[in-house]
Amino acid sequence: MSARACGRIAQAGGLAAALCCAALVPAGVQAAPVTYKVFAITDAMLDGRHFHNAEVKLFFRGDTRDVQTFQVGRNDGFMITRGHARLEIVHHGELIRADFLPEQLLVSADNVGGGAGFSAMVGPDHHLEAAYPLAIDYGTVSNFCIDLVTSAMYSGKAWSCIGFPVAGHAGRCGDPSPYPLKTDKGDFYVYQPYSGFTHDGVLLDDYRGSLNSGFFTVDLDDME
Repeated sequence: MSARACGRIAQAGGLAAALCCAALVPAGVQAAPVTYKVFAITDAMLDGRHFHNAEVKLFFRGDTRDVQTFQVGRNDGFMITRGHARLEIVHHGELIRADFLPEQLLVSADNVGGGAGFSAMVGPDHHLEAAYPLAIDYGTVSNFCIDLVTSAMYSGKAWSCIGFPVAGHAGRCGDPSPYPLKTDKGDFYVYQPYSGFTHDGVLLDDYRGSLNSGFFTVDLDDME
């Protein structure tokens, strides 16, 4: 079965999606270094400095042996929580780099909802924000089952959304200021500046609600 056909089944949800994705994981995958990247033009803040329309790129360096499956309700896919995360911001020709402190970020691919990217554990309760600091959906990323161990690049709508809306329902993205991500250069935030709203100020939905675009890549043996 092709990856594209598998992606269509995944969007239907349920057991078929889980089995389909499992079939795509290469048998006998050997442990290998892997770098995940997500990129978008968006607004961010680092150590109190605001960057408008900046190139924001997040990296997560790990090992394929640490990729595991997850299931939350009817959504399932793959994730990796063990690794080193860092960021780059390019703004008016200036390059800023910082390293995230441990145990904040994870990378995941939701093969039912059709999205992938960087999620965060935030707040005093250390709760999961699935589409924050930066994740993508509704593009090529929703047409494939992503196993996080196969090199590939995906495109889609870019989200940096606290309180990402439940699939099929409108909602709002919350203020990220109570949820700083800690780096060696200070607190880091990403915003959701490009959004589509209904007349009453709520997001159109999980897909059309973002007017921004981004890219997510999986690179094996990428030493960048």
